[in-house]
Amino acid sequence: MNPTQEQAEAIAAYGDGTDLVLQAGAGCGKSSTLKMIAKADPRARMLYVAYNKSIASDAARSFPGNASCSTAHSLAFRAIGKTYAHRLSGPRQTAHKAAQLLDVPSLIGMFSGIPKIMGDNGDKVGMPSKRIMRYALETITNWCYSADREIAARHIPRKPNLKLPATIGQIAELVLPVARAAWKDLLKLDGVLKFAHDHYLKMWQLGGPKLDTDVVLLDEAQDTNDVVADVIQRQEHAQRIVVGDSAQQIYEWRGANDALAKFESAGAQVQTLSQSFRFGPAIAEAANRWLYIVGTDLRLKGFEQADSRLDALDAPDAILCRTNAGAVEVVMDALARHAKVALVGGGTDMKRLAEAAAALQAGRDTDHPELCGFATWDQVRQYAEEEADGADLRVLVRLVDDHGPEVIITATEQLVSEDRAELIVSTAHRSKGREWTEVKIHHDFRAPSPDPVTGLVTIRREEARLAYVAVTRARKVLDDRALAWVDDVKAVAA
Repeated sequence: MNPTQEQAEAIAAYGDGTDLVLQAGAGCGKSSTLKMIAKADPRARMLYVAYNKSIASDAARSFPGNASCSTAHSLAFRAIGKTYAHRLSGPRQTAHKAAQLLDVPSLIGMFSGIPKIMGDNGDKVGMPSKRIMRYALETITNWCYSADREIAARHIPRKPNLKLPATIGQIAELVLPVARAAWKDLLKLDGVLKFAHDHYLKMWQLGGPKLDTDVVLLDEAQDTNDVVADVIQRQEHAQRIVVGDSAQQIYEWRGANDALAKFESAGAQVQTLSQSFRFGPAIAEAANRWLYIVGTDLRLKGFEQADSRLDALDAPDAILCRTNAGAVEVVMDALARHAKVALVGGGTDMKRLAEAAAALQAGRDTDHPELCGFATWDQVRQYAEEEADGADLRVLVRLVDDHGPEVIITATEQLVSEDRAELIVSTAHRSKGREWTEVKIHHDFRAPSPDPVTGLVTIRREEARLAYVAVTRARKVLDDRALAWVDDVKAVAA
């Protein structure tokens, strides 16, 4: 394969010791470019750090022999994690069980009744031991994603109706002592809490590892957790080549940040790959509308030999949704037509949402991250109808009210594997890294409301990036009518 002009420039930029940022648009051959860079200097020891295990395994089969391919977790496991391997094989552990093992009441002096905090809407929300423990475990997870050395209030997860600073302050008084005690337990070889892979990754980062390599190739750098980015940034003895697409940064909500921007601001040389080999000019043009809103200089060039078009699709290969609730809606409609449906990632998230709704309807509390801030189903309804942040829950509320949670739970049991499916349904987040011949965008990618004074519509950059990811999953036919509103508004990114 002969390199394009852009690829040739990227290869030429390697070897001078200066860090390199490679901004590679959707389908623009970043993997093949990295292989070319590795082949350009067989004497150099190179370490390719992949986004997940399957990508690392595929790379190991195709990269030249001077390149070692691994995930950050695999590197950390070999250094530290193997010492804790016996804890990784432990059974699943509920928050209730973890709270008992850690004796949460004694940690926070909770010996009479269940403490309550004031939610954002003024309603009091109970904080039993299991909920405090769940918050503590999620706080540890957020901290493990970060480069921070200490657990702090900023690592406490923000949930619907439990986001305001005053609310977080109340939660912190209950959660932080438990989170810090839990981390002490996780550091022990004979600890009692469930040990996870992110725990030894954090231990590895805190120890300041030095990687035995001449060059580090970091893939999917736009969605790299700070814990990994911090390790790569500290490898000053090696040339760092970080690759990705800043416009595809869609996991900021769970702690990921754009390592491309970090290295660029630190003085790294920047090269661009804009020639897409996945689709033709028509789909590239649709993607470029969103790249303009995102605010990046990158513009995609469609592959002239690819026959792609924008068109209405009645029977697409895949339907991409913005939210889990939107995916539930599409699955329910398809099952009602007796179609064979697969859901990317499986039906676990859908089932847990329905189970949480059922619990609230029955007067019980729930630990589900999207619904745990509410004491009743009526509160969820009110929040979804009246609050701007509640828009994501409106589809779920309607589905639960129309069908009942039991019907939704049953639907999860009717899903089939992707190789047997007539239709594949995915959230846009889970579609990242995937592609299909024909793709339809679901209507839960709604237009934002205009400002009542200026009439200006503000599209959050994270929403524009998600739309960009969604429209670039199609190879031949894209049905993006659900996004047609973007051409009819005066939009700015924020």
